Amino acid sequence: MEFDEGRLFAYIDEHRDEYVELLRKYVRQPSLAGTGEGIDEMVRIVIDEFRARGLDVEVCETPGNPVIVATIPGESDKVFGCYHHYDVQPVDPLNEWVDEPFSAAIHDNRIWGRGVCDDKQGLVTHLCCIDAYQHVFGKLPCGVKFIVEGEEEIGSPNLEWFATHHADKLDCDGYNWEGGNRANDKGPLDICIGVKGLLYVEMTCRGAKMDSHSCNAAVVENPAWRLIWALNSIKGPDGRVLIDDFYDGVQPVSDIDRAAFAQDGFDAEALKRYLGIDHFIDDAEGDELLAKLHYEPTFNICGFYSGYIAEGSKTVLPAYAQVKCDIRLVAGQDPDRIFDLLRKHLDEHGYADIELKYDSGCFAFRSDPESDFVQACIRAAERVSGQKVTLNYMNPGTSPMHVFCLDKNIPAAMVGCMSEEANIHAPNEWVDVDDYIDGIKVCSAIMHELGGNK
Repeated sequence: MEFDEGRLFAYIDEHRDEYVELLRKYVRQPSLAGTGEGIDEMVRIVIDEFRARGLDVEVCETPGNPVIVATIPGESDKVFGCYHHYDVQPVDPLNEWVDEPFSAAIHDNRIWGRGVCDDKQGLVTHLCCIDAYQHVFGKLPCGVKFIVEGEEEIGSPNLEWFATHHADKLDCDGYNWEGGNRANDKGPLDICIGVKGLLYVEMTCRGAKMDSHSCNAAVVENPAWRLIWALNSIKGPDGRVLIDDFYDGVQPVSDIDRAAFAQDGFDAEALKRYLGIDHFIDDAEGDELLAKLHYEPTFNICGFYSGYIAEGSKTVLPAYAQVKCDIRLVAGQDPDRIFDLLRKHLDEHGYADIELKYDSGCFAFRSDPESDFVQACIRAAERVSGQKVTLNYMNPGTSPMHVFCLDKNIPAAMVGCMSEEANIHAPNEWVDVDDYIDGIKVCSAIMHELGGNK
């Protein structure tokens, strides 16, 4: 069957309001994996919307939140994989939101709400692709497989369990992975084919059995200071991680990777404006900046808590101090090994009393840029946008691509039209309505390519 993209895109434009309301429905439902709030209700919405469009749905239980697998056949034997998550980040700090986080308010041609960009627009985008194909042609150009988890925002602790117990459900010709940005002002789409790995840990130092009067500070050890000193032993002022063997396995940036910087769409000045800063660490710029951003591991403090931090004063000696850290990893680094090295470092530097908790971890992963799937994504994105894409070999963020793709050598690509300034993981998260509709067209075009259509 010949699939006419012009007819398809016209239908998408005509049903713009319907597709906007579908996304708002998803956003209005809270779904916080960290607390469990709204998870059961969100699962029901996802299942119902899949089944309403004829997808075969299987709910796979895990030790945590369920993974939803939904499939539908197409004209060709090719299968378009879609990885998404139905959980969202916490809304804190609530006082910085202009609109209620789950109101899905619309103004300034944007939909506002927690999870609207990360990742409910991605999930709904692919659902709208199927809906449009069904209404215009009565069938799809290729098969589609959704794998939708509910714990991505807490590190996907049970995704590997799912993949191990349901390895037969992972096969496809390529995954359109959650995410996907375009440059500001409707600029080129950025296709990302790799991600850094991650180790997320929590360190706790305990002192007295309770908070006490700060007059005792002359004779009672303060766990906040002790934890600060421990952190100082981990990373130096030059930014280098001081843990023995931390960099073992990390390879220098290759000539091929450096050559790929010419295709990278990273806008350094735009990021500085967005963050309100005037320079990067070490005043890095150009290829040096890209090498650090994409291929250098990091050890970041996400948050530090101890004692009294409310408004006003309280003279207190805290009973404990706690820090949460994320460690971004690159190819050649194993999160379990890095955790063991951190534990050894603390012990050998006199901090054996500091408790170390492993929260989550995953490996770095990168797809072959010459794979049929990645090339199909490039052709589709350029055809719909009318612009040459930028290609990002290694995103400095993390997503669990390796769980599905590494052993089976399945390519994956983040392709979409979202703004890099959409405030994901922050108050006032948003999606531009025009970008959302464009994203439906781009993903429909990828299906068109996979189906062997020209």
